[in-house]
Amino acid sequence: MSRCESRREGSWASNEVEATFPVRSSLSVSVVITTRNSARTIGRCLESLVPYQERGEISEVIVVDSHSADGTVEIVRSYPVKLLLEEGVKDYSDSTIRARYSTYQALDQGWRNACGDLVMFLDSDAYLGQDFFPQALAFFVDEKLGVLGCWAKAWVSTPLTQTIGQIWAFHGERLRIIQNNSHHPFDRLYRLVTFFGAKRLYASGPCYIVRRSCLELLGGHDVSGDVGISLRLDERGWRSWWWVDAPVCHLPKGDLRGLYRQHYLWGRAEAYASMGARPLVLHPLRIGGAVALGVFLAVRYRAPRHLVALPLAEVSSFAGCVAGLVARARGKL
Repeated sequence: MSRCESRREGSWASNEVEATFPVRSSLSVSVVITTRNSARTIGRCLESLVPYQERGEISEVIVVDSHSADGTVEIVRSYPVKLLLEEGVKDYSDSTIRARYSTYQALDQGWRNACGDLVMFLDSDAYLGQDFFPQALAFFVDEKLGVLGCWAKAWVSTPLTQTIGQIWAFHGERLRIIQNNSHHPFDRLYRLVTFFGAKRLYASGPCYIVRRSCLELLGGHDVSGDVGISLRLDERGWRSWWWVDAPVCHLPKGDLRGLYRQHYLWGRAEAYASMGARPLVLHPLRIGGAVALGVFLAVRYRAPRHLVALPLAEVSSFAGCVAGLVARARGKL
């Protein structure tokens, strides 16, 4: 009996909670979530999945916990999910990029214990709205679609998260246009700068769905994470797509320090993606664009925070990219 067959028979380990629901879609869906001290948000995240489990649109939810110490595990055990403890190293303090990569290693641990034809990776500080399924499955009628990125709206909790949500809304509007093959000079420049000149748009974010066969083809994530999944699949002839209207909410960083640290880590990750020197060359253009966009959004929403939030975030991303390229040249993570 195979691992997946035994799971359907109900042979779970003693620290797991199981609920079995009938699956009606021809493509089964496994959801994989990683947690690390996520007690503040994981309840809402898991609660949003329950209706889809009950209707059989999600066949299983797997949570991989990375040494939480705030009650996260107790909350997770109150939901119909499979709980795994991360098998990686507990202390990643020796490297910022290694700490980021540990999240992807945990995600890989999750999908390798899953059985779905599709694997949805969902952040622990995100949640699904109504009608996510079965709409998401319709995109995979395209047999060459490997990754579906689900564009998120902001889960607003502070003035800064509202500001970031407005930035996300703007980028969602641009994605909708350029995915429809707009050849307007502004849209071509936007695509060049935002996606570092990639031939096709790559999908990423707090919620993305990948064919299991594609994950097996790649062997899972690398240090460039979700972006790396799209880029590596593109090299093999697979497509990525953004679902701009996806009913997904994600909690942005609620303070400037957290926002800038996040962008710094993103910049370091870009240095390890298969983009050559393009991030380093195009980051100055992104900073200039961020300043212009900050002015535009400050006027549009009458919110001066836009003059600071995005431009300094892009500066942080540039600094991270430089640091990452230096570390990569030295053969370090």
